[in-house]
Amino acid sequence: MSENQSTGNNVNKILIALCILLALSTAFFAYKAFNPQKSVEYITLKDQQVKTETDYQNTMKNLALTSEQLESMKGKNAELDALIKEREEKIGALTSQLSALGSKAKKSDADRAKMQALINELQKQNAEYINQINTLIEEKKILTDKNIKLETDLTAERETTKQLTSDKEYLTGKFELGKLLHTNNIKATGVKTKGSGKEIEINKINRLDKIKVCFETGDNKVIDAGNVTLYVRLIGPNGTTITQESMGSGVIKIEDGTDVQYTKSVELDYQNTSKKVCVYWSQNIYTEGKYTAEVYQSGYKIGSTTFVLN
Repeated sequence: MSENQSTGNNVNKILIALCILLALSTAFFAYKAFNPQKSVEYITLKDQQVKTETDYQNTMKNLALTSEQLESMKGKNAELDALIKEREEKIGALTSQLSALGSKAKKSDADRAKMQALINELQKQNAEYINQINTLIEEKKILTDKNIKLETDLTAERETTKQLTSDKEYLTGKFELGKLLHTNNIKATGVKTKGSGKEIEINKINRLDKIKVCFETGDNKVIDAGNVTLYVRLIGPNGTTITQESMGSGVIKIEDGTDVQYTKSVELDYQNTSKKVCVYWSQNIYTEGKYTAEVYQSGYKIGSTTFVLN
Protein backbone atom coordinates (compact mmCIF):
# COMPACT_ATOMS: atom_id res chain seq x y z
CA MET A 1 0.00 0.00 0.00
CA SER A 2 1.32 3.47 -0.85
CA GLU A 3 2.03 6.18 1.73
CA ASN A 4 -0.85 8.31 0.44
CA GLN A 5 -3.32 5.50 0.87
CA SER A 6 -2.12 4.86 4.46
CA THR A 7 -2.55 8.53 5.37
CA GLY A 8 -6.07 8.58 3.92
CA ASN A 9 -7.05 5.56 5.95
CA ASN A 10 -5.88 7.23 9.16
CA VAL A 11 -7.85 10.39 8.41
CA ASN A 12 -10.97 8.33 7.77
CA LYS A 13 -10.56 6.56 11.08
CA ILE A 14 -10.27 9.86 12.94
CA LEU A 15 -13.33 11.26 11.22
CA ILE A 16 -15.34 8.15 12.07
CA ALA A 17 -14.25 8.40 15.72
CA LEU A 18 -15.28 12.06 15.84
CA CYS A 19 -18.67 11.23 14.35
CA ILE A 20 -19.24 8.53 16.95
CA LEU A 21 -18.24 10.90 19.77
CA LEU A 22 -20.51 13.59 18.39
CA ALA A 23 -23.38 11.13 18.16
CA LEU A 24 -22.88 9.99 21.75
CA SER A 25 -22.74 13.60 22.97
CA THR A 26 -25.88 14.44 21.06
CA ALA A 27 -27.61 11.38 22.46
CA PHE A 28 -26.52 12.29 26.02
CA PHE A 29 -27.80 15.86 25.82
CA ALA A 30 -30.97 14.69 24.12
CA TYR A 31 -31.47 12.19 26.94
CA LYS A 32 -31.02 14.93 29.50
CA ALA A 33 -33.37 17.19 27.60
CA PHE A 34 -36.11 14.58 27.46
CA ASN A 35 -35.44 13.14 30.97
CA PRO A 36 -34.99 16.24 33.22
CA GLN A 37 -36.03 14.25 36.36
CA LYS A 38 -32.71 12.41 36.20
CA SER A 39 -30.56 15.58 36.25
CA VAL A 40 -28.69 16.76 39.36
CA GLU A 41 -30.04 20.26 38.90
CA TYR A 42 -33.62 18.99 38.83
CA ILE A 43 -33.15 16.81 41.89
CA THR A 44 -31.54 19.69 43.80
CA LEU A 45 -34.35 22.06 42.82
CA LYS A 46 -36.97 19.47 43.74
CA ASP A 47 -35.36 18.98 47.15
CA GLN A 48 -35.42 22.73 47.72
CA GLN A 49 -39.11 22.89 46.78
CA VAL A 50 -39.97 20.05 49.13
CA LYS A 51 -37.96 21.65 51.96
CA THR A 52 -39.70 24.99 51.42
CA GLU A 53 -43.11 23.35 51.46
CA THR A 54 -42.25 21.33 54.59
CA ASP A 55 -40.88 24.41 56.34
CA TYR A 56 -44.01 26.32 55.35
CA GLN A 57 -46.36 23.69 56.78
CA ASN A 58 -44.35 23.30 60.00
CA THR A 59 -44.08 27.04 60.47
CA MET A 60 -47.84 27.53 60.08
CA LYS A 61 -48.53 24.73 62.59
CA ASN A 62 -46.06 26.17 65.12
CA LEU A 63 -47.54 29.65 64.74
CA ALA A 64 -51.07 28.30 65.31
CA LEU A 65 -49.93 26.38 68.40
CA THR A 66 -48.10 29.39 69.77
CA SER A 67 -51.17 31.59 69.18
CA GLU A 68 -53.30 29.19 71.25
CA GLN A 69 -50.77 29.24 74.07
CA LEU A 70 -50.52 33.01 74.04
CA GLU A 71 -54.30 33.37 73.95
CA SER A 72 -54.48 31.52 77.27
CA MET A 73 -52.01 34.02 78.78
CA LYS A 74 -54.09 37.09 77.99
CA GLY A 75 -55.71 39.07 80.77
CA LYS A 76 -53.18 38.11 83.44
CA ASN A 77 -50.82 41.05 83.14
CA ALA A 78 -51.01 44.37 81.27
CA GLU A 79 -47.34 44.29 80.21
CA LEU A 80 -47.69 40.71 78.98
CA ASP A 81 -50.85 41.60 77.04
CA ALA A 82 -49.02 44.46 75.32
CA LEU A 83 -46.16 42.17 74.33
CA ILE A 84 -48.56 39.53 72.98
CA LYS A 85 -50.44 42.17 70.99
CA GLU A 86 -47.18 43.44 69.48
CA ARG A 87 -46.19 39.89 68.60
CA GLU A 88 -49.56 39.18 66.96
CA GLU A 89 -49.49 42.36 64.90
CA LYS A 90 -45.94 41.94 63.53
CA ILE A 91 -46.03 38.20 62.95
CA GLY A 92 -49.60 38.40 61.67
CA ALA A 93 -48.52 40.62 58.77
CA LEU A 94 -45.70 38.23 57.80
CA THR A 95 -48.03 35.24 58.15
CA SER A 96 -50.51 36.82 55.74
CA GLN A 97 -47.82 37.27 53.12
CA LEU A 98 -46.61 33.71 53.59
CA SER A 99 -50.15 32.31 53.38
CA ALA A 100 -50.76 34.20 50.14
CA LEU A 101 -47.63 32.72 48.56
CA GLY A 102 -48.33 29.27 49.97
CA SER A 103 -51.81 29.21 48.45
CA LYS A 104 -50.54 29.82 44.91
CA ALA A 105 -51.00 26.72 42.71
CA LYS A 106 -47.86 27.40 40.73
CA LYS A 107 -44.96 28.99 42.49
CA SER A 108 -42.01 30.49 40.68
CA ASP A 109 -38.48 30.25 41.94
CA ALA A 110 -38.86 33.85 43.11
CA ASP A 111 -42.02 32.91 45.07
CA ARG A 112 -40.25 30.05 46.77
CA ALA A 113 -37.26 32.20 47.59
CA LYS A 114 -39.56 34.81 49.12
CA MET A 115 -41.46 32.09 51.02
CA GLN A 116 -38.22 30.75 52.45
CA ALA A 117 -37.16 34.25 53.50
CA LEU A 118 -40.53 34.82 55.18
CA ILE A 119 -40.34 31.44 56.88
CA ASN A 120 -36.88 32.21 58.24
CA GLU A 121 -38.02 35.63 59.47
CA LEU A 122 -41.18 34.21 61.10
CA GLN A 123 -39.25 31.48 62.87
CA LYS A 124 -36.72 34.02 64.09
CA GLN A 125 -39.32 36.52 65.33
CA ASN A 126 -41.48 33.80 66.89
CA ALA A 127 -38.49 32.46 68.82
CA GLU A 128 -37.55 35.98 69.95
CA TYR A 129 -41.06 36.81 71.15
CA ILE A 130 -41.51 33.50 72.93
CA ASN A 131 -38.22 34.10 74.71
CA GLN A 132 -39.31 37.65 75.69
CA ILE A 133 -42.66 36.40 76.92
CA ASN A 134 -41.10 33.58 78.95
CA THR A 135 -38.63 36.04 80.47
CA LEU A 136 -41.45 38.43 81.36
CA ILE A 137 -43.52 35.61 82.85
CA GLU A 138 -40.55 34.48 84.94
CA GLU A 139 -39.88 38.04 86.10
CA LYS A 140 -43.53 38.53 86.99
CA LYS A 141 -43.54 35.17 88.77
CA ILE A 142 -40.57 36.26 90.84
CA LEU A 143 -42.29 39.59 91.51
CA THR A 144 -45.53 37.79 92.36
CA ASP A 145 -43.67 35.48 94.74
CA LYS A 146 -42.15 38.54 96.40
CA ASN A 147 -45.54 40.21 96.59
CA ILE A 148 -47.04 37.06 98.08
CA LYS A 149 -44.27 36.94 100.67
CA LEU A 150 -44.73 40.64 101.43
CA GLU A 151 -48.49 40.16 101.69
CA THR A 152 -47.96 37.12 103.89
CA ASP A 153 -45.54 39.06 106.08
CA LEU A 154 -47.95 42.01 106.16
CA THR A 155 -50.85 39.73 107.05
CA ALA A 156 -48.78 38.15 109.80
CA GLU A 157 -47.80 41.61 111.01
CA ARG A 158 -51.44 42.67 110.99
CA GLU A 159 -52.40 39.58 112.92
CA THR A 160 -49.62 40.25 115.41
CA THR A 161 -50.72 43.87 115.75
CA LYS A 162 -54.33 42.77 116.06
CA GLN A 163 -53.39 40.25 118.72
CA LEU A 164 -51.28 42.82 120.57
CA THR A 165 -54.15 45.30 120.37
CA SER A 166 -56.55 42.63 121.55
CA ASP A 167 -54.19 41.70 124.35
CA LYS A 168 -53.80 45.35 125.27
CA GLU A 169 -57.55 45.86 125.23
CA TYR A 170 -57.99 42.71 127.26
CA LEU A 171 -55.38 43.79 129.78
CA THR A 172 -56.81 47.29 129.83
CA GLY A 173 -60.24 45.81 130.39
CA LYS A 174 -58.90 43.55 133.11
CA PHE A 175 -57.15 46.53 134.66
CA GLU A 176 -60.33 48.60 134.54
CA LEU A 177 -62.29 45.72 136.01
CA GLY A 178 -59.63 45.47 138.66
CA LYS A 179 -60.51 49.01 139.70
CA LEU A 180 -64.08 48.03 140.56
CA LEU A 181 -65.03 47.97 144.21
CA HIS A 182 -66.82 45.10 145.91
CA THR A 183 -70.21 45.20 147.58
CA ASN A 184 -69.58 42.77 150.37
CA ASN A 185 -72.48 42.12 152.75
CA ILE A 186 -74.85 44.19 150.63
CA LYS A 187 -78.23 44.62 152.29
CA ALA A 188 -81.32 46.72 151.51
CA THR A 189 -84.27 47.24 153.88
CA GLY A 190 -86.89 49.70 154.98
CA VAL A 191 -86.03 51.74 158.08
CA LYS A 192 -87.80 54.02 160.53
CA THR A 193 -85.96 56.59 162.62
CA LYS A 194 -87.03 57.07 166.23
CA GLY A 195 -86.99 60.37 168.05
CA SER A 196 -83.69 59.43 169.59
CA GLY A 197 -82.23 59.09 166.11
CA LYS A 198 -81.98 55.34 166.34
CA GLU A 199 -82.91 53.43 163.19
CA ILE A 200 -84.97 50.29 163.23
CA GLU A 201 -85.48 47.97 160.30
CA ILE A 202 -89.08 47.67 159.17
CA ASN A 203 -90.76 46.15 156.15
CA LYS A 204 -94.18 47.75 156.55
CA ILE A 205 -94.53 50.15 153.67
CA ASN A 206 -96.95 52.44 155.49
CA ARG A 207 -94.68 52.78 158.54
CA LEU A 208 -91.15 53.11 157.07
CA ASP A 209 -89.46 56.44 156.52
CA LYS A 210 -86.96 55.44 153.89
CA ILE A 211 -85.07 52.63 152.18
CA LYS A 212 -81.51 51.98 153.30
CA VAL A 213 -78.91 50.21 151.14
CA CYS A 214 -75.59 49.33 152.81
CA PHE A 215 -72.47 47.40 151.77
CA GLU A 216 -68.71 47.19 152.34
CA THR A 217 -66.29 48.05 149.50
CA GLY A 218 -63.41 45.80 150.53
CA ASP A 219 -59.72 46.65 149.94
CA ASN A 220 -58.60 47.60 146.42
CA LYS A 221 -54.99 48.54 145.66
CA VAL A 222 -55.51 48.93 141.92
CA ILE A 223 -57.86 51.90 141.93
CA ASP A 224 -56.35 55.34 142.49
CA ALA A 225 -57.15 56.73 145.90
CA GLY A 226 -59.64 59.60 145.87
CA ASN A 227 -63.23 60.28 145.00
CA VAL A 228 -65.28 57.41 143.57
CA THR A 229 -68.85 57.80 142.31
CA LEU A 230 -71.32 54.98 142.85
CA TYR A 231 -74.86 54.80 141.48
CA VAL A 232 -77.74 53.07 143.30
CA ARG A 233 -80.73 51.87 141.35
CA LEU A 234 -83.94 50.93 143.19
CA ILE A 235 -86.38 48.92 141.11
CA GLY A 236 -89.98 48.61 142.29
CA PRO A 237 -92.25 45.55 142.12
CA ASN A 238 -93.53 46.66 138.71
CA GLY A 239 -89.98 46.63 137.25
CA THR A 240 -89.73 50.42 137.04
CA THR A 241 -86.76 52.31 138.45
CA ILE A 242 -87.77 54.61 141.30
CA THR A 243 -86.59 58.12 140.41
CA GLN A 244 -87.05 61.73 141.37
CA GLU A 245 -85.01 64.15 139.29
CA SER A 246 -85.10 66.87 141.92
CA MET A 247 -83.57 64.43 144.39
CA GLY A 248 -80.57 63.58 142.15
CA SER A 249 -81.88 60.78 139.94
CA GLY A 250 -80.43 60.52 136.41
CA VAL A 251 -79.23 58.26 133.61
CA ILE A 252 -75.98 56.32 133.19
CA LYS A 253 -74.59 54.26 130.30
CA ILE A 254 -73.76 50.74 131.37
CA GLU A 255 -71.01 48.50 129.94
CA ASP A 256 -73.12 47.07 127.09
CA GLY A 257 -73.92 50.59 125.85
CA THR A 258 -77.45 50.70 127.22
CA ASP A 259 -78.75 53.80 129.01
CA VAL A 260 -80.42 53.04 132.34
CA GLN A 261 -81.95 55.24 134.99
CA TYR A 262 -80.45 55.35 138.45
CA THR A 263 -82.13 56.42 141.65
CA LYS A 264 -79.29 58.14 143.48
CA SER A 265 -75.54 58.64 143.21
CA VAL A 266 -73.08 58.84 146.06
CA GLU A 267 -69.52 60.21 146.25
CA LEU A 268 -67.05 58.59 148.60
CA ASP A 269 -63.45 59.31 149.43
CA TYR A 270 -61.81 55.95 148.88
CA GLN A 271 -58.32 55.31 150.21
CA ASN A 272 -57.82 51.73 149.00
CA THR A 273 -59.13 50.18 152.21
CA SER A 274 -62.52 48.68 152.95
CA LYS A 275 -65.21 51.19 153.67
CA LYS A 276 -68.86 50.83 154.70
CA VAL A 277 -71.26 52.77 152.51
CA CYS A 278 -74.94 53.41 153.17
CA VAL A 279 -77.35 55.15 150.79
CA TYR A 280 -80.84 56.36 151.81
CA TRP A 281 -83.92 57.00 149.69
CA SER A 282 -87.35 58.21 150.82
CA GLN A 283 -89.31 59.19 147.67
CA ASN A 284 -92.10 57.39 145.76
CA ILE A 285 -92.26 54.25 147.92
CA TYR A 286 -95.90 53.27 147.65
CA THR A 287 -96.22 49.76 146.31
CA GLU A 288 -96.05 46.55 148.27
CA GLY A 289 -93.96 43.74 146.86
CA LYS A 290 -90.44 42.68 145.95
CA TYR A 291 -87.82 45.40 145.39
CA THR A 292 -84.34 45.19 143.90
CA ALA A 293 -81.35 47.35 144.80
CA GLU A 294 -78.40 47.52 142.32
CA VAL A 295 -75.07 49.31 142.67
CA TYR A 296 -73.03 50.52 139.65
CA GLN A 297 -69.49 51.81 139.22
CA SER A 298 -68.09 53.05 135.88
CA GLY A 299 -71.03 51.44 134.05
CA TYR A 300 -70.55 48.01 135.66
CA LYS A 301 -72.99 46.50 138.11
CA ILE A 302 -70.91 45.63 141.14
CA GLY A 303 -73.67 44.30 143.38
CA SER A 304 -77.38 43.72 143.87
CA THR A 305 -79.86 42.41 146.40
CA THR A 306 -83.62 42.06 146.85
CA PHE A 307 -85.98 42.84 149.68
CA VAL A 308 -89.74 42.79 150.29
CA LEU A 309 -92.00 45.55 151.56
CA ASN A 310 -95.59 44.76 152.54
